[in-house]
Amino acid sequence: MRATRIAMFGFAIAFYAVFAASANAQCGVSLNGDRPVFPARSAFQGMRAPSAFQEMRAPIQEAGDLFASDATIVGLWDVKFISDNVVVDEGFDQFHSDGTEILNDTPPPATGNVCLGVYKTPATRSIKLRHPSWIYDPTNTFVIGRATILEQINLDARGNLFTGTFTIQFRDLDGNPIAPDFSGQLRGDRITP
Repeated sequence: MRATRIAMFGFAIAFYAVFAASANAQCGVSLNGDRPVFPARSAFQGMRAPSAFQEMRAPIQEAGDLFASDATIVGLWDVKFISDNVVVDEGFDQFHSDGTEILNDTPPPATGNVCLGVYKTPATRSIKLRHPSWIYDPTNTFVIGRATILEQINLDARGNLFTGTFTIQFRDLDGNPIAPDFSGQLRGDRITP
């Protein structure tokens, strides 16, 4: 049994070494050489950070907000991942009161567009999220590593908006880097009934 596992792991590593330029990660991120590649975002290519960040600084003007007195991350969010002044991904992010999270983002379902995460909320409105996913070989047959999205979220006082940062780490199954980390900014807008 152990020999079979070692042989399979050796095969996966050898396969990765040959095809590393097109390894695929779940949650819609793939590797091209040593750089992450996000799905085509033609609808968002025109959105530049200056306008996106102006929106981030603008206060929420809604009166009678349901969450004004009890700001919480729990609920459904429209979240944008921004890098180099471009929205590189967008998704619907559901935060549950038990500390779990589900992200359904824009890549095609076959690339793994539904991902799971966990978060811990301290006494402040600052939230840390860990969102692991698998990296597969180019044939989407063998797991060759993990991509982990780490988020630092800052929820506004009214609970309708969050901003923050994300970093995606790419590691082989032993925890060694297989590509440089990729970072950017976050913006989340609460979706209400």
